[in-house]
Amino acid sequence: MAPSGSRSNSPHSFSPGAPILFLMSVCIVYHSETGNTRKVAEAVAKATGAVLIPVRDTANYSKIGRYLSGAPKARKGEKAVIEPATIDVSPYDLVVLGTPVWAWKPTPGANAAVAALTGCEGKKGIVFATCGGKAGDTLRILEDALSARGVREEGSFLFTKRELGDAGKIGGFIDAVKKASG
Repeated sequence: MAPSGSRSNSPHSFSPGAPILFLMSVCIVYHSETGNTRKVAEAVAKATGAVLIPVRDTANYSKIGRYLSGAPKARKGEKAVIEPATIDVSPYDLVVLGTPVWAWKPTPGANAAVAALTGCEGKKGIVFATCGGKAGDTLRILEDALSARGVREEGSFLFTKRELGDAGKIGGFIDAVKKASG
């Protein structure tokens, strides 16, 4: 213990009356097959300091395989075998979850990512999806899945292929992450 009147070398010391800043930590868990979802996740991480947690579906679909095999599995709400198999989000205050849209639903990789989350109860969450056209039920399904895991929804965002380069739309998403984490 430091003698009375001396300064402590502890990084956690503070002076009475000085502001105390608490920084929330953010992770972005995402599944991306073509790179679109990854690009959004990386832009948000770069602007917010979030930790990226990419999820890989071990099926390694070819382009045609995504349509012939992956999309029907997405329509049924199936879960893929993913890497990492367990995703511990206990160190984070905000969990952002991203997915491409397959057949108007989250991918099997994204469904598995929600199931793989540990330490998520009581966390804040934001979901986002990327798609070529319409998202269907994707965002609602992810919101409901996270809610069932004890995550409190703070927002959802959809990016169509045309909006991937829209700095204003990406900026709105970044602002929402900053707001939810601050």
